[in-house]
Amino acid sequence: MKNWWTKLGCLLTGWNYQILGNCTESSRKQLKKYTSAILILIILWAFIGFSFAERYVRTPWWGSLIVSIIFVLIVIQIERQIILTVGKNNWLGLFRLVIAFIMAIIGSAILDQIIFKEDIEKKMIEIIDRQVNEQLPNRLTIINMKLQDLQKEIDSLDNRNLLLYAEISKRPTINTVSTSTTHLQVKQDDGTYKTLPQKTISTIPIDNPKIKEAEINNQHLDVLRKQQEEYTNKKLDAEKVLREELKSKQGFLEELNAIIEILMERPVALAFYMVLFVFLMSLELFVVVSKFGDRRSDYDLVIEHQLDQKKRTLEQLK
Repeated sequence: MKNWWTKLGCLLTGWNYQILGNCTESSRKQLKKYTSAILILIILWAFIGFSFAERYVRTPWWGSLIVSIIFVLIVIQIERQIILTVGKNNWLGLFRLVIAFIMAIIGSAILDQIIFKEDIEKKMIEIIDRQVNEQLPNRLTIINMKLQDLQKEIDSLDNRNLLLYAEISKRPTINTVSTSTTHLQVKQDDGTYKTLPQKTISTIPIDNPKIKEAEINNQHLDVLRKQQEEYTNKKLDAEKVLREELKSKQGFLEELNAIIEILMERPVALAFYMVLFVFLMSLELFVVVSKFGDRRSDYDLVIEHQLDQKKRTLEQLK
């Protein structure tokens, strides 16, 4: 079991298992501290990554698991930057402090959105009400303008049809004149025949063409009235539809804004957030404190000795 734990620690921290085998118990204890600190961060960020992907990215369970693994790999690689540093690098420690601050903010924000889920849902109702009051007038204005345009077009066609029906009632039919020519054979005095054209003029009554125009206008009016009815229904349902759209598009930033409002309105929530933030940042700095706060173990001394020896060899080769 001890050997298995040591190998796991070497895998997570990047330490050389063979070099560690020749070191004292002090190095093994330091490895255990590094491993424990990394495992705490792995568990924490695996949960944060899984919850974030499931709640906001809306991935299936296996997609959330992949995101969780990616978060874990990032954490391990960040911690290795500190653990595998030969000697002490104050600039690297400062840089890790900045990363710890950023990760603590991100982690606490995501955890707060999970912990304060019900409070956020209540706050989102209030925020959605405000958004509806802000956006609904613009949407109603657009619908009203479309209804006005449709009504103008309907009134224009109605007036046109009134004129057409008045004219049709006076002249339901109109007469058309057609001319046809026939050729007759006329016998002349000398006994020959001559072809003479003979025109025939006839009058044929037909329906007034205005009737067809009125029918086309009626068909167009039916289409316009259907559109008018659709926009009237949209106007009646505008608030309901807008509210549903806003609810369906809630994301990480919307809930983050809700969290900020809750923290500003409730001192207890702000105090809890600060405690959680400090806790996460302390966890993030476990490895940094262990690396730069403790005395160097013989494992570190072996690595530094190998480095110095290699430098002297290279200098002699020059």
